[in-house]
Order: sequence, then structure tokens, then C-alpha cells
Amino acid sequence: MLKKLFLPLVLILSLTGCAAKEYSWVVKIQGQEISPEEYVSAQMQAYVEARNRAEYSSSVLGGTIDGISTEQWINDHTIQQLQRKIYIENEFSRRNLKFGTEADEFIHIFGEEGWENVSAIYEKNNLEFEYYLEYLKSLYKEQLVFNSIFLYDEDSKVTDREIEDYLANNISRVSLFKVARVNDDGTPADAVQAAQLDAMVSDAVARINNGEKMLDVAGDVLAQSGVLLGSDVDFSDPSDYIAIEYITSSNIALVFDFMEDFFLLEEGKCVSYKLEDCYYICQKIRLCDTQVEYMYMKQDVVNFIRDAEFEEMIASACNEMAVEYNIEAMKVYTPQKLKMTI
Repeated sequence: MLKKLFLPLVLILSLTGCAAKEYSWVVKIQGQEISPEEYVSAQMQAYVEARNRAEYSSSVLGGTIDGISTEQWINDHTIQQLQRKIYIENEFSRRNLKFGTEADEFIHIFGEEGWENVSAIYEKNNLEFEYYLEYLKSLYKEQLVFNSIFLYDEDSKVTDREIEDYLANNISRVSLFKVARVNDDGTPADAVQAAQLDAMVSDAVARINNGEKMLDVAGDVLAQSGVLLGSDVDFSDPSDYIAIEYITSSNIALVFDFMEDFFLLEEGKCVSYKLEDCYYICQKIRLCDTQVEYMYMKQDVVNFIRDAEFEEMIASACNEMAVEYNIEAMKVYTPQKLKMTI
């Protein structure tokens, strides 16, 4: 799973312009000449990001980002994109990293499929398929460099203990179903019904904690509560009413605010939560069903907890890179040449 998601193709489709080659290079970074094609390819990505961040404008150009004009931000960010690419290429070589055959094939297949959507804009900018493919390869190389540092380097890798601690404190997986506390006509359950529902839910939680399957228990309690509340819903297949969700430290406040203590539960433990109109019967289950799923989750966790450190590492290296501008070429390859279309 890639650390950096590919920029949505639909965003790139909104760009037009022309990058006619009038100069052999636009800028030099660490003495490395950047061709007009390479420059415009990076400029397009900067333009897309600017559009997402611009604080005001009827189009991208004319707005501001962090107090500077979007035009200047795009110019600056284009250089940063190119510096980043050079840093990744250098680290990729220095660490003797390589694409596996499967990865290379995947990127080519992904690139060919994506090219159908972006070819028009690339070609309008005089950019051929190789520049789009190079962009995808650079993203993948960045992930491999990241993994080399934080998964495999003995001096800097994230330990299994760090990952387990993060998962325990920030991510839980829950199997749950809801039991209504209102009658089918929308009126609240009366005192007698409420007492019976409380007893049903308590019994359901106890049965699950004693080893019964949630599916069997859910079928019983949903059918019983349905009769009590006058519902004509068919609960013969309780699997239709059981959901599996991830509870995270970020979504718990927005979606599952009543489950604040869920992270503290032991795996397998079942509890209930009583809300105004329903009960939630929730069992904490294993985070992943397979080792492959766990490896993907582990990658995501490492990405998250080391992303800031990785970005600082890249920024520090890029700040040391010398940049030489071809002033005349810079006058030609401006953000204004990338025009918006609808």
C-alpha cells in the first residue's frame, strides 16, 4: 500500500496548456539539468495541489496559499517537487533498492489504465506516456525508500512493540448490532417494555461473553425485541443486521462517541451501550482476519507514525540542494500556461 496516494486523476484532467520545448533546461538542481518536460510535469502536480489549497480565487491563479500568491506557491512547490524526486532517486540508488518484477508489471498496468484518463492533458502539454509513468514510479520509489528506513533499517525501523502499542491505543475492530428502544410506530418503549429490553440485552451480552456466536445471539434478541416492539421486520437472517467497523482515535468522537472506553476492552469482550433510541451490542474482535491484512495495516501504521519524520528528513536534504534558474526559460514556463477548463 503506497504511502502517498496517487493524486486523483480527475483533478489532472482539468488542466490544459502547452509546454513547447524552447530550451534544453529550465532549472538545474545540484547541477542536474531539468528539462522543460520534467519541469512542466512537476508544475502540473503543483498546480493540482494549489487548487486544493487556494484560499480564494475564481480559478487557481489569483488566489493565495499561506499568505503568498498561488503563482509563487506553484513556482516554489514545483522546485520542491523536483528536489524531492532527486532526493528519492539518490536514496533509492544509495540503498541499492530495486523494483520487483511484479511491482514493475503492476506500475505499467496501472499506468496504462490511468493513461486513458490523463493522456489528453499530458499530450496538450507535450508530455508523452513516459512522463506519467515516471511520476508513478517516483511515488513507488518513495514508498520503498520509506520502508527501507522505517521497516528494515536496524537503527531507525519502527519496532513491533511500537506498532502494537499504537494499534492498542488507537484502533479497535468491533462487530456490532443494534436493538431498537422505540416501538414500530415511533413511540418510546414504556416502562415494562424498557425493563424487558434491558433484560434481553444483558442476557445477549452474557451469552456472547460465555462463548456463543454473535450471529446466533443476534438472531434471538432481534426477533424477541421485534415482537415486543410491534415490528414486522424479518430478522430470519441476522447477518444482515451485524456490522463490522474499525473504531479509531479520530472517528470515535465523530461517529462512536458513546464507545470511548472500547479501546480498553480485551479482545473477544462484549459490552452494550444504551442510547436514547437503541442499544448497541458490541464485541471487540481481532483487528485482521489474515496475516496479509495485518501486513497492510502494519504498513499503514508505520506510514502514519513516521510520516512527519520522513518529511523533515526530505525537507532538510532538499534545503541543502543548490538551484540554478534559467531566467529566460522561467519566463516561458509559467503557471499561467496551465489554463483551467471545465
